[in-house]
Amino acid sequence: MRSASLQTGRRIAVSLEPGDDLIGSIADACTRYRISQGVIVTLSGAFRDVELIAAQSPSADPEPPLPDSVHIPYTEGIGSGTVTSDADGDLVVHVHLAVGRKDAGARGFAGHVLTAEAHYVVEIVIDEVLQPRMVRTPSEQTWGLPTLDFSETTEATA
Repeated sequence: MRSASLQTGRRIAVSLEPGDDLIGSIADACTRYRISQGVIVTLSGAFRDVELIAAQSPSADPEPPLPDSVHIPYTEGIGSGTVTSDADGDLVVHVHLAVGRKDAGARGFAGHVLTAEAHYVVEIVIDEVLQPRMVRTPSEQTWGLPTLDFSETTEATA
């Protein structure tokens, strides 16, 4: 486990228009307000189309990351995530959503967002993180997936 006490700065709210791209819009809002890292406290809304890393059927081995993605049309859901910067200073938006498909009795899907298009109402709240620096570091323990880590003043590692 890794943990750190976060020193937060500003809080911004983002409201997407129909057709807006979720990941790109979060990155654009952070760029506009010069936020290089933050926590997506919450996001909720309706999506025209969502692509998640997920599976339509049970996996033969649930231990490794899923190799597939699914497209789910016309959903409503809620999520959260983080915004970090890569070595080049480009923003990396990491979001997970739990969504229910509107035309399938709210059949649920959850996972890492690859793409998501706003349908009508999508609202997002982002807290800027001033310290420590948040980075994504791949690890053998996580099958090479980059996970959140903290540089400078890391308080606890177990």
